[in-house]
Amino acid sequence: MRRILPLPIALAAAFVAATAHDARAQRRGIRDSGYRSRIDTTFAFDKSGTVTVTAGNGDIIINGASGNTVHVRATSDDDNLRLDASAARLSVESSDRHNGDTRFELTVPYGVRVIARSQSGDISIRTTRGEVEAHAQSGDVLIEDATRLDVNTLSGGITAANITGDIAVASTSGDVKVSDLRGDIDIGTVSGDITLRGVTAKNARAKTTSGDVLYDGTIDKMGRYDFSTNSGDVGLHIPRDASAQLTVSTWNGEFQSDFPVMLRPGEHGIGSSTSKRLTFEINGGGARINTETFSGDVTVSSNGRGARP
Repeated sequence: MRRILPLPIALAAAFVAATAHDARAQRRGIRDSGYRSRIDTTFAFDKSGTVTVTAGNGDIIINGASGNTVHVRATSDDDNLRLDASAARLSVESSDRHNGDTRFELTVPYGVRVIARSQSGDISIRTTRGEVEAHAQSGDVLIEDATRLDVNTLSGGITAANITGDIAVASTSGDVKVSDLRGDIDIGTVSGDITLRGVTAKNARAKTTSGDVLYDGTIDKMGRYDFSTNSGDVGLHIPRDASAQLTVSTWNGEFQSDFPVMLRPGEHGIGSSTSKRLTFEINGGGARINTETFSGDVTVSSNGRGARP
């Protein structure tokens, strides 16, 4: 005969069984196919893993920390949150079938790869010390202490600081500010200023249709540097001992340089009220630097500095 346990004992047995099931799920990895309005959980995670966060309407905040665990805290106005995770791969997202606001806050181990996507909301990723890929349709992006950035925005400013690795940035509308970078640069924006300070790069390209371009950094004698804008000024702050061949083009603007300008035979346009194009060498030549603006000034100074140690 099957024994029928008293109700309190039966409930206790069910609780123990559920706890054991949760523990086994923790070891195997979390698979949540349903939606809910709140997530608050911590579990073990590999430092070489990948974390992907996708938000519809809401902010994403990710911070790095020592250790080998991930802490996920997410809230939503609707039941539209879903979590899918294993020991080396985490995906947390909010469904776009609702319009409620969401907020994601994660703490991840140093070194993990982070992918963040937001349709409407800001993205903040700090001290992860790993690769970062960020996509935002409407919202600002802030990234600090990371490597190898790939950032794409439709409308919003982009700020990156203390980056060790190459960066690629594409923006339709918004300023781009990068400081203390050790790596190559490829930045393009339609409308917005591009400001690069404290840069140590061998190759750099920064182009904007409407806005100023500023480069403050070192020059590798084997490197290539291209800075251009259609409407705006171009400013270069490079070290006094930089070795480069500099080409300057401006249709309607002035040119000023801290370095002596020795023109090659055949150069013309100096003092003209329209187009000006000249090429000259700094400290014997070396790197190739091209600056171009249709309507704006070009200024070259000798006080540039690279990234801080």
